[in-house]
Amino acid sequence: MANKVSKQLVIAKASHVLSSPRKTNLILKAIVGRPALLAIKQLTVNTKRAGKPIIQLIQQAVGNAVSQFQASPDVLIIDSAFATKGRTLKRAHIGGRGRTKPYEKITSHLTLSVRIPTAKVLSSPKPATPVSPVKGRDGKAEKGLPPVIASLVPEPKQSHSIKKVIKPTNKSK
Repeated sequence: MANKVSKQLVIAKASHVLSSPRKTNLILKAIVGRPALLAIKQLTVNTKRAGKPIIQLIQQAVGNAVSQFQASPDVLIIDSAFATKGRTLKRAHIGGRGRTKPYEKITSHLTLSVRIPTAKVLSSPKPATPVSPVKGRDGKAEKGLPPVIASLVPEPKQSHSIKKVIKPTNKSK
């Protein structure tokens, strides 16, 4: 398992994992964008074969981020994860009447990157400006509605006049 570290991004790789890339990518797409520790918890419940190597890969990336960037494991987020095709091992089962039944063990290479979110430094806080109350359609001040939302509030419906309903009569001949 090789590792590569760049600025605020830790990349971990695993080679020759005994699972097909198509099946492994289904699991990897589900954890992208999630916190690393939450992804580990979710994968422990997963019954897929590729779940265990992915858990080990996430733990490796988290360990590298903690040791190299002194990052807290709680804030790490999985930035990207994918699987590519690895070596295919050709094997055969022995069949009846001297025949062989070939099959392939498909492997994949996993790549996972963990992002360390940086805290944004805020400039000096701006003084609060008083907000004038927004007046509704009836001229009264509405509480807590900004002007943009107040313009979206529909006008009250006018009462409809009652119309006389004429029922058809059955005239038999």
